[in-house]
Amino acid sequence: MTTCPACGKAFSAGAVSSAPFCSDRCRLVDLGQWLEGAYRVPASEMPAPTRETDASGDEADAGGDRS
Repeated sequence: MTTCPACGKAFSAGAVSSAPFCSDRCRLVDLGQWLEGAYRVPASEMPAPTRETDASGDEADAGGDRS
């Protein structure tokens, strides 16, 4: 038995095509939560760009050709 992450109902995962959810409704409710921004993936702060690095965190080109 598996527990639906949306509603908490116990169900057999092999019996439904919407696993890990118990129904298409629960699957769509969860998708809606993601789209509305209710769930967030935690991220660490990136260091502020310095003269030596650009905004992507890569080292800035010091004028040399990297061919």
